[in-house]
Order: sequence, then C-alpha cells, then structure tokens
Amino acid sequence: MFFTEDITLSTLICDEDDKLTLWGLARLFQDVAGDQSDMLGVGFEGLKPQNKAWILTHVYYNILRLPMAGERLTLRTWAKPDNGLIAPRDYQLIDADGNICATSASQWVILDMYSRRVCRLNQIITVYEKEDFHATKYTSRLDKIKMPGDLADLKHIDVPYSSIDHTRHVNNAEYIKWICDSIPEICGSRLIFENGIQRTNPYRHEIHEFEINYLKETKYGDQNVILRQQKNESCDEFYFQILNSNGISVNAKLSLL
Repeated sequence: MFFTEDITLSTLICDEDDKLTLWGLARLFQDVAGDQSDMLGVGFEGLKPQNKAWILTHVYYNILRLPMAGERLTLRTWAKPDNGLIAPRDYQLIDADGNICATSASQWVILDMYSRRVCRLNQIITVYEKEDFHATKYTSRLDKIKMPGDLADLKHIDVPYSSIDHTRHVNNAEYIKWICDSIPEICGSRLIFENGIQRTNPYRHEIHEFEINYLKETKYGDQNVILRQQKNESCDEFYFQILNSNGISVNAKLSLL
C-alpha cells in the first residue's frame, strides 16, 4: 500500500540558508512512516499495550535536491516484502512539479521493549499490503557498512535530554544531526563572511548519499559517547562512528557530490 502526505516545508528543519537539512529529511521520512502505521493501528500507540515498538536498524538516503523552506512537497512511503523479522520500507520526497528530490531505503524491526528481543512480524502485523517497488539502488536487504579500521576520535558528545524520543533512547535523526554538526565546513552555510566581505564557502558541498547502521541504543546520561571520523580524500567520502558505554552505537557513511 502506497501512502502519501502533502506538506509545506517548515523552517524548523532547514538550515540557515533555508534549505532542508539531512536530519530534517530523516525526520520527515520517520514521521510519514509513523503516520501510515498509526492509520493501520500498528503505530507507537497501537503497539504500546503489547510493550512493543518499531526500531529503525538501517537506512540509506539518496539526495537529488534538498528543497527550500515554504515549498509544497509530497512524502510517499510503502512497506516492502519482509523476511519475517526485518521490515523494509522505501520513501520518496517529491516537489510540486512532480520531481523526486530524495529517496530512501530503510529496515525496521519490532522490538519487545522488556526482553529487548526482535519479534516475528507475522505474529503482530497482518494489515500491511506490501509493494515490491524500489525507490533506490537497493533492491534487496541493505548490507552492513564496511568501516575503515583507523577512525580518529573527533569529539565527545553530551547527550541532551531533547534528543530522547518516546522509546526512551536517542532518536534516529539526532545521530544524523550530531554527524552534520561535526562537519560545519561542509554542512554549513553556502555563504561566508570574511573581513566584512561576503563570498561563497569553498568547502561547502552537496550531500549525495548517506547511510547509517543503528547498532546499540544510546540513552540520556551516558557519559561515554564519542564521535569518530575518517575522510577518504580520494573520493569525498566520510565515515563516522558513534560509541557509547555499550560499544558501537552507529556506523555511518556520507558521500558528497
């Protein structure tokens, strides 16, 4: 079943140039997935009495154009055939002229919030009509990101309470925000001012692809959250890793145009 929502892009998820941020795109796609699940009775409130919740484990974004604040946009999402445990879901962000701005492929599981074990989907979900249609280059299960072995510590992160969502751990989009905040020379403004003179930021690049594996949850109060990074100079790729008290929390890869 294809599900669509029409929105006007808010400045709240845009950058200082009024362009949609990468973490804002993640928020939009998470929200429209939640809205479809809510409509079918298997969203957060529908699963809460069973002490179950949807958990995002892997997501890939392909960006053609990040739209501007105030644009009228259409969010489109659909569930794909699953393997019994992992629920794939794809997305499209479409502008008012019908052009695709961004696409995404994601993988979800349903977690028992008490045992912390992954549940079999057919024991809980019976309402989804699956669509065997692919929004991205991924036509099957997403592969784990192959990480380099020599990432360097970049910064310590004090986990703010505002990063916690209703599953009581850091929201998926917050990790992406932390990563983007760590490279302001790339994700910052397209214009900079030096000695009162405005000029184009020579380091600013457009993000083409972003992929992130969610491995272990991070909670409020964790004092051992570290962001690590490595840049592949030959092909404009960045690798990121966030660690917490329990080990590797996320692995991520960002590619520039």
